[in-house]
Amino acid sequence: MAEFKHVSIGVLVGILAGGSYYADGQWDPQLLFCLILTWGVAGWLLVRNRRALSNMPALHQILFVGLVSFVPLYSIHPELPLGSLRTVLVLHAMGLTAAGIGFGAEIGASPRREQRTTTTNSLDE
Repeated sequence: MAEFKHVSIGVLVGILAGGSYYADGQWDPQLLFCLILTWGVAGWLLVRNRRALSNMPALHQILFVGLVSFVPLYSIHPELPLGSLRTVLVLHAMGLTAAGIGFGAEIGASPRREQRTTTTNSLDE
C-alpha cells in the first residue's frame, strides 16, 4: 500500500511541473495532464526510494542530476519545428528520466525487500 506522504509529495511535484507549463502562458489540457501524471509518478518513485538513492556513491548521484538536467536539453534536436512545444517536450523528457531513475531504484530495492521477508518467514518454521 502506498504511503500518504509519498503520494502527496508526488502529487505536489506533478502540480509544480504542470504549473510551470501553465505559467509559461500555454494551456493545453492533454499536455498539462500528461506533465502532471509523468512528474507525479516520478516524484512518488523518487521519494519512495530516497533511502536507496541517498546510499549511492557520490559519482552516481552527480550522474543522476546530470542525466535529468542535461540529457533532455541536448537530446532534442534544435532544428525541429516544435515552436512553443519544445519546452513541454523537455519537461516531459526530464520527468520520464526522473521516473526511470526512481523505477530503477525500485527494482534494485525489491530483491532486498523480498530477501527480508523470506528470511523472517524461514524463522517462523
